[in-house]
Amino acid sequence: MKKLSFAGAVMFGVTATVSLAHAADHLVVYSALDSVDTATKAFTAKTGIAVDLVRLSTGELLGKVAAEGNNPKFDVLWVEGSAVMHRLADQNILKPEPGLADKVEYTALGKRLVPASQAYFPITVSTTAIAVNTKKTGSAKLPRSWRDLVGFSGTVAAKDPNLSGPAFQWLAGYFAAKGVDAGKQELLGILTNKKLSGIPSGGAVNKSLITGDAAVAIQQDTSIYALIDQKEPISIVYPTEGVVAIPSSAGIARTTQHEQDAKAFVQFLLTKEANTAMEQTDGGDGFFAPLIDGVKGKGARVDNTSSWQVLDDKVASANETEWKQWFRDQFVP
Repeated sequence: MKKLSFAGAVMFGVTATVSLAHAADHLVVYSALDSVDTATKAFTAKTGIAVDLVRLSTGELLGKVAAEGNNPKFDVLWVEGSAVMHRLADQNILKPEPGLADKVEYTALGKRLVPASQAYFPITVSTTAIAVNTKKTGSAKLPRSWRDLVGFSGTVAAKDPNLSGPAFQWLAGYFAAKGVDAGKQELLGILTNKKLSGIPSGGAVNKSLITGDAAVAIQQDTSIYALIDQKEPISIVYPTEGVVAIPSSAGIARTTQHEQDAKAFVQFLLTKEANTAMEQTDGGDGFFAPLIDGVKGKGARVDNTSSWQVLDDKVASANETEWKQWFRDQFVP
């Protein structure tokens, strides 16, 4: 995902203002996904509703939301990671919208990912997998599981979950699958090189993998498919333990003054038309796994995961601060 400064936020339909306070007739959308560009353009073309779009990295965006507190400046928030959205719903930042997705043609996984609160809605999904630099590993036996990465200790790149919603979703899913204590112990045997274990962004993880500083990486699969599409010597491995679903989710601010337009935007994201537009995105975000029936994944994407683990967002949200601090203490330089 591209990292933009606040001043570099992309705007549609209105000249940017410093405060980005709610304009009388414009919808304000905060997002960390590259695919929001094409989706927003398609939405405005279809509905005529102008949108002020603010794009930042996930960490920066969630920091901005936290700073705004009970007076959010967005109408719609669209980020990856259901655990962080659950926390914002618990904090009454997001407004439940029962029935908003009743007519959506969700896949079976999509239906499982809709929270009981209906305060946010899954739009697309990805997961975390193992990216392998086949030139770096040579004839070595490829890893098949997370546990196999112990054999690659010192050469494993990973993203810091303190700065990434998807990375935290992966960490929470890892602990859910293995148990917290066992999961921590296993990671201590895998992430032994701090130059690689606490990388701040997905782009930097990819760079370490392509240059050969890392032989393998714990990376979001959308990013891996983008590298494969670029003909890099990268292969993807879905661990045999199964994978945690990382839905990109959209929610509406409880304080919005544009509720009907906000609902229309979220509902549009859940259509085949919007999914087709999102697949035109350059880079990793266009390689999402669809949650809408009849939508095929883009290009190189092959959904051969053995199982999708749906995270218990309540547990993950309750432990977010502790688990992030533990990761920072152990693995971030």
